[in-house]
Amino acid sequence: MFIVFEGIDGSGKTTIASMVANELKSQGYKIFLTEEPTRTWLGEAVRRGIKEEKNPFTQAFLFFADRAEHIREIKKRLEKGEIVICDRYIYSTYAYQGAQLSPSMGLEKALKWLETIYSPIRLDPDVVILLTTSPLRGIGRIKNRERRESFERREFLERVQKIYVYLAEKYRFEIVDSDTS
Repeated sequence: MFIVFEGIDGSGKTTIASMVANELKSQGYKIFLTEEPTRTWLGEAVRRGIKEEKNPFTQAFLFFADRAEHIREIKKRLEKGEIVICDRYIYSTYAYQGAQLSPSMGLEKALKWLETIYSPIRLDPDVVILLTTSPLRGIGRIKNRERRESFERREFLERVQKIYVYLAEKYRFEIVDSDTS
């Protein structure tokens, strides 16, 4: 089983993914808890691209390289019968890079381009859970993080959240309001 948690920064993805992983481990399941960007050198390149505010096309290709390797690892874990729980996945790229690209390309064209470049490596999860929160609350939750990112601005997170809701309808995500849950 492949489970993905998605949502804007500060929505609770990392916390909930860890809680679910720990609960399943306590029940005897073998769990692979992972995240995107990964902790590999490719994931570090992604983080650097975000920190340096590289253009969204560059960021999309950095995410692609990191995800291509990550999917290989996910497939290995699934073949071994492990439950894979992922904190962010391809839909984060659709939402965040989609929000960056849409002012110049339009949302539909941006998403179509992102979906096209990812189609050769795409691995669909069994379940995607979208955690929603207000952008202001999300920013409040992350304000003390050591690593701050350019994506953590209210107006930008509002656009990202709207794209996530659109993706939730398109790809049939489960939606959980993390402000009330």
